[in-house]
Amino acid sequence: MASDLLEEADRCRELGLVGVKLGPNYQNFDPLSEPAFAFYDYCQRHGLPILFHSGASPMRHAPLRYTYPLVTDEIALRYPELRIVMAHMGHPWSRETVVTIRKHPHVYADVSSIYLRPWVLYQSLINAVEWGATGKLLLGSDFPIATTGEAIAGLYTVNDMLEGTKFPRVPDEVIDGIVHADALGALGLEVPA
Repeated sequence: MASDLLEEADRCRELGLVGVKLGPNYQNFDPLSEPAFAFYDYCQRHGLPILFHSGASPMRHAPLRYTYPLVTDEIALRYPELRIVMAHMGHPWSRETVVTIRKHPHVYADVSSIYLRPWVLYQSLINAVEWGATGKLLLGSDFPIATTGEAIAGLYTVNDMLEGTKFPRVPDEVIDGIVHADALGALGLEVPA
């Protein structure tokens, strides 16, 4: 099975594949299994970044243990040059996501869909601010759930619910930094000609 996967990956690279999205919980594979390790090794050797679905899922059959952010820590320890993006900031485990991206030079998180839950968005971004990991956050929309424009507009609402409170605000420059982050550069990819 693993050899078939790697052959298919070779075929896809010939067609222009530059990155991979994996959802172990949806694809029903253990992300810490030997076949998964063989694939991560392949991706690391060929410079293919991996976007992992991280965090919650409403699908009953999708094991949450496969998407827990500390699983990514295990992968990054074993494959330190593999470029990884943890989708959705691993919500509701944003603290675990933030400490993981802060620890590993090539591990990032995207902020896709979290603006749909204002308190989760706020907690996630404040965690990143407090842990000094805002430079490891990338813009994501989770299209077709949201467009890029909707995702950006949603991010800029993070402080709206704080009116009249003493809660710390997420600095505007943090939001600007996410919106304008060089995701391609972070992932070791070149801008298409």
